Amino acid sequence: MLTLREQQQSLRRILTGTPVTEASAQTDPWLNEVMHSPGLAMTREIASWWLRFQVESQCIYTSRLMKHMGCYATYIDDHFSRNPTPPAIEELSRHFLTSLAAHPDRLLRSVAAFELECLVPSATRQNPALILWDRDPNHVLTALTQGTELPKSDRCARYILTIGPPSDSPRHVSCTSVCHR
Repeated sequence: MLTLREQQQSLRRILTGTPVTEASAQTDPWLNEVMHSPGLAMTREIASWWLRFQVESQCIYTSRLMKHMGCYATYIDDHFSRNPTPPAIEELSRHFLTSLAAHPDRLLRSVAAFELECLVPSATRQNPALILWDRDPNHVLTALTQGTELPKSDRCARYILTIGPPSDSPRHVSCTSVCHR
């Protein structure tokens, strides 16, 4: 007989598609029934849809860029099947954006870092955040907002987007271009 904790952990693994030991399913008839339930696939799809919906509502630019790249739904499903889903939307967004820090696509890393920094309340920001871009961030964000073509990487310039503490500037955001020929 499984303890309540073991049963709940096994249920979570079943719902996220993580393998469950056959011993757990065989010793608990209810878990076995859930594992072979025809509604399991629908439950997984609904949970995935809600995660995507929540992330899209908080991480607008990153989710739009990932959709443009064709990797959004797959990444969300894969990431949250391997990592615990935070209970609060704010934590969910930070968790998702932080997970992209090592993504191989430079533009995606920059957009995710920008949105992550935007989640930091101005009053709590102690030091400026510097985000490197390989193209003009204004043009990228405009393209993502309007659904138009993304600008190409600028081979001879790097852009440094600075989000500073409240005393730095009226809007707390500045962008400089550095030529590196």
